[in-house]
Formats: sequence, C-alpha cells, structure tokens
Amino acid sequence: MKNIKGTYLPIDSIILLEKNPRSISKSQLNKLAKDIKEDPNFLLQRPPLINFKNGEYICYAGTQRIKAAQINNQTEVYCLIEENVSNKIQNKRMIIDNLHRGKWDEEKLLQFDFDIIELKDFGFKDFEVSLFDDIPEEIPNDLIAPKKDAPPTLKLTFESEKQMEYFETKLKTLLNNDTKLSSVTYSVSQGEI
Repeated sequence: MKNIKGTYLPIDSIILLEKNPRSISKSQLNKLAKDIKEDPNFLLQRPPLINFKNGEYICYAGTQRIKAAQINNQTEVYCLIEENVSNKIQNKRMIIDNLHRGKWDEEKLLQFDFDIIELKDFGFKDFEVSLFDDIPEEIPNDLIAPKKDAPPTLKLTFESEKQMEYFETKLKTLLNNDTKLSSVTYSVSQGEI
C-alpha cells in the first residue's frame, strides 16, 4: 500500500479533473454546499482524493465537494493525497466514488425519523423511496379474487384526490422506467363507478 496522507490544501492549489462521468446540476451543487455548511464534518468523513503528480495536486474524486466548499467561501479543504496514481486507478476510483450500490430499505430509512419530503431534500429521487421497492413475489390469498377470463386487475383506494394524483405520478415513472411493465394499462376514476 502506498503512503496516503491526509492534510488540508488551499483550494486554489488544487486542479479539478473535469472528466468525471457523473454530472451535477447547479441546484444539486448548491444543495451539496448547504449540506456541507450544515455539517462541516461530512467533508472530513468523505475527503476528496488527490493525485500528487509532477508537483501538482490533481483532484480526481470529490471535485463536486471541492466546488461546494468554494461556494461556502472555504479557502482550504481536507484531502487524501497519494503520489503518482495511475490513470486507470484514478478512473476506477472516480467511478466507484460516484457509484451507489444496493437498494434502499424504505422501512429502515423511515426509522431514521426523516419523512419522505426530507429524504427527497437529501437528494433521493421519487423512485428510490417509492411504494414499489419490495413488490412481494407471492400475494396473500385473502387479496386474490376468483380467477376470471379477463386480465388481472388491481383496485386501489385513496384518501384524497391529491394522494391519487401523487400515486399516479409515481406509477407513470415506474411504468416508463421498467420494460417488464410496458404492457400495463391503467385508468383513473374520481370515485366508485
């Protein structure tokens, strides 16, 4: 293992590698800056990765965190520095740093005492905290009606029109993003027919 040193660097001495394949919008960058401002230790826990090569400090993972620190008027940032990191290793780490593996467990997320709105404010997309994360493979018998010579259907009842509209938005997203559901059709009613 090569020597890796953690230290503060002046932001203006860091060259930001802009080839990161993951983009961030201005509003997302501002949100990241706000998160770092509210919890400065977050940046210490996820420091940018720096390659020290030919006398230059090159950030190859964590460029958005550095940009967010600049928005917060920070002049230096804590980084992990390693010398002469190969391009292949830099690219691999850059991707891994931006890769989000696994699937969220909505029940466990909600046990953290954050509501859906707060989770979305953290940056979650609708489909990441959706009702569809864990569709059971087997449906309980008491939910199954006798089989008919017609396609299967599902009936849902909502507390309000607003709740139904919200659900329909999430349903459209699901249907558009899952090719296995491309043949599913649905209809909407404002009350019992």
